[in-house]
Amino acid sequence: MTAELRISPQTPLGRAVEAGAAALRRGNATQIDAAYLAAVDLAAAPGADVAAVGEVDLWALLAADHLAALRQAGALARGLRHAGHYLTQAGATGADPRQLLLERAQLRGAAGDLRGAGADAAAVRTSPAGCRGPLSAAAHGRLLRLEALAAADAGDRATAVRLLAEAERALLAAGDPTISIIERDRALLAVRAGVETRIADVLAGPRPDTVAGQFRLALALRRQLRYEAAARVMLDLTTNPDLDEALRLPALVELATLLFAVRWDKAAQALRPELDKAAARWSDPAEAARWIARAYASAPEDLAPAGRPAGTVTGPQPAVMAAFDHAVRHVQALIAEQRLDVAEAELARLGGPPAPADPPGGSGAEALRAAAERDLALWHLTAGELQLARCQQNRQPQHARAAAEEFGQAVRHAQRPWLAGVRARALRLLGEARHRLAEHDEAVRCWADAHDLEEQIAGRQISDTVRIGMLQSVADEHDERIRLAAERATRRGGPGEPGVAAVASLVVAMEAARGAAILGRILPAEDGRLRQLPTPDDDAAAWTWLRATANQLPRDQAVWLTHATPFRLHHAVLGRDQLFHVGVDCRRDELAEAVDELAGCWSEEMLESPVGRDAFDAAATRIAELIGLADVLRQLPPRLRRLALVPGGILADVPFAALPTSGWSRPVDARPGPTLPLGLRVALSELPCLSARRPLARRSQAVRGERHLLVSPPAEGITPARGRPGGVLGGDQATPDRLRAALGERRHRQVRLDCHGGYDPQHAWLQLAPAGPAGRLLPEQLQAMDLGGCGTLMLGACESGMATRIGRDERTGFVRAGLHAGAAAVVAARWVAADPVAAAVLDRFRHHLRHLPRDLALHQAQREIHTGAPADAVRRGWDEVAAPDHPARWACWTLYGDAGWQTAAGPVRRRLRRATSGAGLGARSERG
Repeated sequence: MTAELRISPQTPLGRAVEAGAAALRRGNATQIDAAYLAAVDLAAAPGADVAAVGEVDLWALLAADHLAALRQAGALARGLRHAGHYLTQAGATGADPRQLLLERAQLRGAAGDLRGAGADAAAVRTSPAGCRGPLSAAAHGRLLRLEALAAADAGDRATAVRLLAEAERALLAAGDPTISIIERDRALLAVRAGVETRIADVLAGPRPDTVAGQFRLALALRRQLRYEAAARVMLDLTTNPDLDEALRLPALVELATLLFAVRWDKAAQALRPELDKAAARWSDPAEAARWIARAYASAPEDLAPAGRPAGTVTGPQPAVMAAFDHAVRHVQALIAEQRLDVAEAELARLGGPPAPADPPGGSGAEALRAAAERDLALWHLTAGELQLARCQQNRQPQHARAAAEEFGQAVRHAQRPWLAGVRARALRLLGEARHRLAEHDEAVRCWADAHDLEEQIAGRQISDTVRIGMLQSVADEHDERIRLAAERATRRGGPGEPGVAAVASLVVAMEAARGAAILGRILPAEDGRLRQLPTPDDDAAAWTWLRATANQLPRDQAVWLTHATPFRLHHAVLGRDQLFHVGVDCRRDELAEAVDELAGCWSEEMLESPVGRDAFDAAATRIAELIGLADVLRQLPPRLRRLALVPGGILADVPFAALPTSGWSRPVDARPGPTLPLGLRVALSELPCLSARRPLARRSQAVRGERHLLVSPPAEGITPARGRPGGVLGGDQATPDRLRAALGERRHRQVRLDCHGGYDPQHAWLQLAPAGPAGRLLPEQLQAMDLGGCGTLMLGACESGMATRIGRDERTGFVRAGLHAGAAAVVAARWVAADPVAAAVLDRFRHHLRHLPRDLALHQAQREIHTGAPADAVRRGWDEVAAPDHPARWACWTLYGDAGWQTAAGPVRRRLRRATSGAGLGARSERG
């Protein structure tokens, strides 16, 4: 700009201008300010020493030069503050404001305020006719560039491409050295549109050392669905103390959006005060508030309209949203609020789906095509959501058909890799539309495809924590079916009174979620036992199937199924005369965190200290609150004594026996107490799925008896087993081969392995003889043995009940291996059990098996441990254990499989044994 002026360097004004240029070369914004403020003041003084080329306004040119210097130094906030002051002064003095408006527009554009930049550019075009002469060619080129960026922000990408070409020609004609910025603008538009080659170019380059480069890198990573990597780039940027104040708000908004995308919701919420502080300093507080609102609308609770699956991975929205995007999000918000007529009117105002792009040739053509496909996908997705909401309101199938057509169009237009999130959401909602049309197989395929895409998106993140968290917050096909079945159950029964037959369909949906091949894994010898479940929505068939199952239950037992969807947890309890459903709001990722917290408390080191035991109790209480345990217990019949759990997903890792039952009391409680753990109130067992109950019961009936085999390899720290004598495979004879041979004889109905366990990242094992790898018994080796003659397998090793997840809901380990090998039931520990207490639990369990069903026998053994009832001989070694009666010492033991009788003794012999055992707990179980 000073090229238009001839200012003597020997004058005060010349020296001030030279000082400003030198400060710019050093990048010192404070010195730039000092020098240019002095120069502007001198230029405003009468008789300023300058010779002008043409008719120019010296003060306005130097003020604009000041703003340009600050912009080049990255001091955008300073520049915007001075721009407002200079424009006010120009208005008061009648100076030409165009250069000042143009520089403020460039400052706003650099800060991400493209809406404000467009407004300033329009003001330049409409400046009064009294302005002195036309803009220079270079200034005209910069104006065209700003108009192009504003057009892109408004969604008019074709105009943006055309104006960038015109700006390039104008800057080239003027010989302006900033012409290279046009190509960077084109690259940014192409990256934003998802053009793969441009994204690859950005990622292949060196790590950027400028703020603009870091924004570009984060955008490119986001377009590759690498949200965690993009969030780390923005985190580095926002924690940089040298970040300009004008860039802090867009950087924080971008970071919050990315944090929501990777489901770090708490971290995003923690940013809110800092965002509000940055918004208060923003030049346009109203626009800043809109940015923040759009970012926080990405929170999982707000992502989906009412009645839709929340938490779907759709990808973060840009911090500065184009006009079309904003209009679409507005319509989606109206749908979420059930203002469907207003939403339909607003969608109509968009004028139908955007016309397919027919761009001219050139570097912007691919960006235009990519952006048009995205807009088409979003429009059809929103139109489908509107039709689906209509269907939810009036149950009319024509709305479901219209929704399916719109979602299908959205899927077809969202085929580019970076639109995988949009495609996943469209597939998920297409599945719901198909389900409402009773096209259930097609619905499941859509939901499975959507979940596969979401797994791929999660797989692109860096850390396991983020990947797991993202998957915890998205629904799979089973979650979707359960959600819709729960809606139907509640709707058919009226508020708070679900229809019984519809609840049966919900139970069938929960049963289907346990894994299609689960019976084939654990019951390979049971021909024809793979379940044949009723189809969804066939309430009559579901009720018939469920009644056949419930009628076989003992009168004092019920089955309790649980399933956690991303944002709601479902319980279903069925017994001979009862069937009910309880749904509670519970975020699956929060439940997973609580379970992990509890798992961190059950190590031997933690349990040795009162602080560790208190932490265990607090974590167990937190889980009980999250899952709504009290809501379920209040509906249980008062005489119920036994619960067979069918936990799914993360709930399979919950030790229900340790959960407190605060405030629950029943007439049958011998010692009612407000904080007794659940395992002391009812006898618990676990089933892999409801369909396995009857096959396992039949298996158990064939292997009743009391012939016992104790496997006891030489090991330090193992408390010897006590009880009635039986077969022993001990010392050096307790090898995997000899165990295989002994089991193959099918002579022993009860098998107990007293040994140590071990694990590494690849394997878990039970340590038999000899010591070392040769004596290790792996789960797959146990599974290959013949346990067809074994009714109850007792695994005395620590953590023998822990399992490895395979697939989506199936878990493998020693328990599953034992059931697969033919055992009817397995008793194992979920975590490290203090050996003296473990020995007492298993000794007393075996003792009570002589007169009680398995679940009541374990229940009675655990009650005795908790109350300190075992005789001194049984309590040997307890003095070495801190708080041996604490739930963490005995609640680790779980009965898996059949909960029925192990003994072959008849009712009279069982009564005699019970009388001599000193335990009257099981008297009522004889009625089962």
